[in-house]
Amino acid sequence: MKLKDIEKSTNKNLYLLFLSVLVGLTAGFLTSLYRLALEKAENLGLGIYSFTSSHLIFIPLLILGLVLLALLISFLMTRYPMSSGSGIPQVKGQLQGYFKNNWFTTAFAKFIAGTLAMFAGLSLGREGPSVQLGASMGQMVSSRLAETERHKRILIASGASAGLSAAFNAPLSGVMFTLEEVFKYFSPLILLTCMTSAMVADMVARLMFGSGPVFHFQIVGSIDLSNYWLLIILGIILGFFGAFYNWTLLTSQSLMKKIKSPFLRVLITLLIVGVTGLVFPSIIGSGHHLMDSFSLGMGLGFLCLVLIGKYLISMISYASGVPGGIFFPLLVLGASLGAVFATIVISVFHLPSHLFANLVILAMAGTFTAIVRAPMTGILLLVEMTGSFDHLLPLAFVSLIAYVVADLLKAEPIYDSLLEKMLKEKEIEIDDSDKQMMFETIVQFDSIADRKKLSEINLPDGCLLVSVHRSGKDIIPHGDTELQAGDYLTFLIKREDEVLAREQLRLVLNEK
Repeated sequence: MKLKDIEKSTNKNLYLLFLSVLVGLTAGFLTSLYRLALEKAENLGLGIYSFTSSHLIFIPLLILGLVLLALLISFLMTRYPMSSGSGIPQVKGQLQGYFKNNWFTTAFAKFIAGTLAMFAGLSLGREGPSVQLGASMGQMVSSRLAETERHKRILIASGASAGLSAAFNAPLSGVMFTLEEVFKYFSPLILLTCMTSAMVADMVARLMFGSGPVFHFQIVGSIDLSNYWLLIILGIILGFFGAFYNWTLLTSQSLMKKIKSPFLRVLITLLIVGVTGLVFPSIIGSGHHLMDSFSLGMGLGFLCLVLIGKYLISMISYASGVPGGIFFPLLVLGASLGAVFATIVISVFHLPSHLFANLVILAMAGTFTAIVRAPMTGILLLVEMTGSFDHLLPLAFVSLIAYVVADLLKAEPIYDSLLEKMLKEKEIEIDDSDKQMMFETIVQFDSIADRKKLSEINLPDGCLLVSVHRSGKDIIPHGDTELQAGDYLTFLIKREDEVLAREQLRLVLNEK
């Protein structure tokens, strides 16, 4: 029996889980290689900047090297536009039917250009590219071994989970990120496949990098409930900071776009980063080395300088469109802001000095939540990256406050905003094939469709409701079928109608 024939049998879900294991293996291996390449490139780049700052006679060679890097990176960005930027908006757009993607060229360009960008010292992260590299491996496996469009999309999402899992040794965060940020709803099948891929990818990463946590904070004690009023203040600050960060990032992108030549955009960015690398090398690169150095003894003035410098260099780096993520740099910014906050409150209110690490960790989760608007991912990510559950309650508390404040300020989730910006600029080829496809979505509580009969709901033209999955059973829909919150609906549509159909169904099925 051919492998694809199994997909048509009663064991098709088991077959999908088998494919998700393959996705986890390939995505975990490629993402781990990328993670290793970035570490080597960053260390080598920092070494070159350190050497050049001590031997200024080599500055012309440094400039020449930056020009060559700008040529290579801008060529890859222009030739393969799906490889530019973070990678997470591209994966979201691909899963929603907006883009079509060549997995090989995207993965190749992302890997090479992202490594070169880290070698140059740009303040970019590995998580966005890792998600896209993982999704590319999911697309590779699915294009050969899966038949239905729905299963292909699920495997691409599984690859995205595996990519994030391998990037940070965080399998639960990889699964939650896919559910919370990419799909924005829960599906048992998606959960199982993403979890399988994430766990397999995590095992591959641990074989290469060990099983230790990514961050090594010394957590001695927890924050007393009597001091939780400080966490309210911290959450409010982080909410405002997240909203300001999103606005600045989108604005800086628009300003950088006024420079029409991609080469000039990249060259200007590399030259700015090059000067910074000679003058203030602590703030360039991913920031992992900076994170490990935060302490109460660094001084308030220096911490403020680090926060401002890292913020500016991160904006410049990402606005250029160079392949690289914002995920890790925003965690570093959150840690910097948390270090500033901790230094002030520990000094003013005479709190125990060991709470410095706690407040830094809380600020990282709150910053992530305010910017990305994925609180559960932020909480799980910090738990997995620090290897400690001691601060789970304060993590949730700060994240909730930061989320509410950012929402009240009308700041849109950053990856949604970046995807919307990409669609308006239309720099990436739209998937306009006319094949039929099936996709699944959920009826949310307090939506227009909740407690309504199908005959009372206006479905998009050419959109056929195939089945309603409720409480473990499939219901064949008809006009008198009453939809309920929590129902999983499977639709059959033409691929060319997918974007419009999704937008119209979102109005009917999402909460008001």
